[in-house]
Amino acid sequence: MDYGKIFLIVVLAALIIALAFGMWAVLNPANNQDDYQKAISAENPENICIAPSGYTQEQWEEHMGHHPERYEECLDKNA
Repeated sequence: MDYGKIFLIVVLAALIIALAFGMWAVLNPANNQDDYQKAISAENPENICIAPSGYTQEQWEEHMGHHPERYEECLDKNA
């Protein structure tokens, strides 16, 4: 039995499965929309620059840096 071929088949199968799960996660808009709404609802409606429950202010500032279009006013204050 050629173990090299078996190893190659196992690796290819794992890559195909990982790719399928990745594509499903990206292309499943209902799941993405639910996560987005959950994240938005965690924000402080009076001041989105303040860290919501479950975040330190430092973690929240790092998060805001990933979304400069949404948190422009917060990032300008921190500059």
